Amino acid sequence: WAEYRTALIDACQQLRRFAPEVLVVSLGVDTFKDDPISHFLLDSQDFLGMGEIIASVGVPTLFVMEGGYMVDEIGINAVNVLHGFESNTP
Repeated sequence: WAEYRTALIDACQQLRRFAPEVLVVSLGVDTFKDDPISHFLLDSQDFLGMGEIIASVGVPTLFVMEGGYMVDEIGINAVNVLHGFESNTP
């Protein structure tokens, strides 16, 4: 999560400099530690932080669900991103 978080913060800082009118996020939760194709090993709590960081861009945002395979936590992780986003949205 530490490396992923750093990369996401950097990407969001670059997005803010670009100043988009809207943001479309292709949300794949296959980065979860128990996902059979994951190499990222993120915990469910990390997805809350992901949403908070994405909210820092500060523009209207559309999330499009993309991936996550054969694990019960897919819904939990997707909802955690949305909760984290909402908790950091003015």
